[in-house]
Amino acid sequence: MRKYYPGITLFKLAGSLLVLVAHLMLLRYMALMPGQAIVQFSGLATRIVVPCFYVVAGFLAYKGWSHAANPRLYIQKYLLRIGIVYCLFCCLFVAESIVPKLISDGWSAGNLFIQAKVLFIAFFLNGPFVQFWFIPPLVFGILTAYWLIQKQYSRLALILTLTGFIGMQFVSGSLKTLFGITAESFPAIDPAYIDYLYLFATRYIGFGFTFVALGVLLAKYETTLMQIKVKPILIFALGLTVVETLLLLRFSEWTTDYKLAFSMLPNTLLLFYGMIKIELPAVQTYHKIISLFSIVTFFGHILFMQTNLSLLGWSVDSMSVLQDFTLMLMTLLECIAVTMLLRASSRTFSARQTRNMAS
Repeated sequence: MRKYYPGITLFKLAGSLLVLVAHLMLLRYMALMPGQAIVQFSGLATRIVVPCFYVVAGFLAYKGWSHAANPRLYIQKYLLRIGIVYCLFCCLFVAESIVPKLISDGWSAGNLFIQAKVLFIAFFLNGPFVQFWFIPPLVFGILTAYWLIQKQYSRLALILTLTGFIGMQFVSGSLKTLFGITAESFPAIDPAYIDYLYLFATRYIGFGFTFVALGVLLAKYETTLMQIKVKPILIFALGLTVVETLLLLRFSEWTTDYKLAFSMLPNTLLLFYGMIKIELPAVQTYHKIISLFSIVTFFGHILFMQTNLSLLGWSVDSMSVLQDFTLMLMTLLECIAVTMLLRASSRTFSARQTRNMAS
């Protein structure tokens, strides 16, 4: 029987709400704060919601396939569910962005190439909507970690995880400027393609593989994880966070190319450890509805936000604080409404199946 983790349920709820608030207003307000270097460099270490989502995904995926009668079939169904939802949103992206460009700019070979490139980047890198960049690296991480563990390459998985994370520090992390290598260091190649390559590597290896594989390993060795002493790790993580931030402030200039930090790894481990230590049996009563709401909020909030902005005739570039909170409340209520609708539909379907079986 699979173990229940109320802390993971609460984290998914809090994380989805944080993502909603961040995309609606938080990121814009943070960009207006003075002292952007210290705000952003300290944020690198504490920006652990995304890597922790990957750890949770890997952790739960391992728990799922390790308890399944057919692990391979479990992973296939797992990825199929994700793929269906992802492809539906990709179709929306095509209808919203690609088709209008084909109609307005024509079907010339040049325009077809441009739109094909846009679609490729949207599907494999940026996602059809801003939050969906998370999905392709997740699929890559799950497939890679599953193959390594099923082949009993646990030690290799750990080595690759740490090697990949350290390597990405030179691409988009704390060691990014150590050797002075930038996109301009390759004059024969368009800098835009180098930037895309760096972003692919960061998202697929630095985030997707590193933290999904970490979650899988933590699930596999959960008993050992629960026996570790947290205090030394906490002291180390706090010290590393402070020292790393101070060094970055001293020797680096802030750019949006920074995505990772060494202290992100122990901070993520600490958050995840605290998460699975939470014991709140009352949460289990509302586990399904909370999980459904978290999924609806994560996947749907950008679509709801864009629809609301269009209906209200507002632009995020010129909105007041009151308008920001109004938009957030509307989007939140829509997420709740869709959750309730899906929940009611699921219950109706289940009841109908039960009646059919009884008859």
